[in-house]
Amino acid sequence: MPLCLVALVVFSVMSVGSAKYRPLAKETFKCVRKTLTLSPCDMEFEQRVKAKVTAKLLKVSPTLARFFYWNFRVFAWIFTLSFFISLGYTAYSFYNFAVYGSCEPGGTCYLTPLIGWCILLVEKISLYGVLLIMIGIAVYLLFKRLRK
Repeated sequence: MPLCLVALVVFSVMSVGSAKYRPLAKETFKCVRKTLTLSPCDMEFEQRVKAKVTAKLLKVSPTLARFFYWNFRVFAWIFTLSFFISLGYTAYSFYNFAVYGSCEPGGTCYLTPLIGWCILLVEKISLYGVLLIMIGIAVYLLFKRLRK
């Protein structure tokens, strides 16, 4: 169950850019939906992840693979908690950057000049893009009018 929550977030984001992850995103959505409705969740997804990770660990160390296999639920909960704690701290840092202009309130952020330059560049590029689109529409309408 905890792995389904993290996988839903990760595969949902990854499926936007790649069709390869869309079936996995659908599968994790079904797992989370069943969990939230207190229905018995099919453990197919978790078993598949457990088998793949254990197989990769088996190449490195059979003892480590055995330890991981028997303590998979503990590792899944640790991974889930660390994912959501990291996600929360990232959101907190973005909030601080948007409100205070630095990663920590009252602190100095070494990324501020770089991010400020990047934001300026993105604004400039988007402004030029909008201008090009407007010019393209105007040229299209002008040629359309001249053809009549």
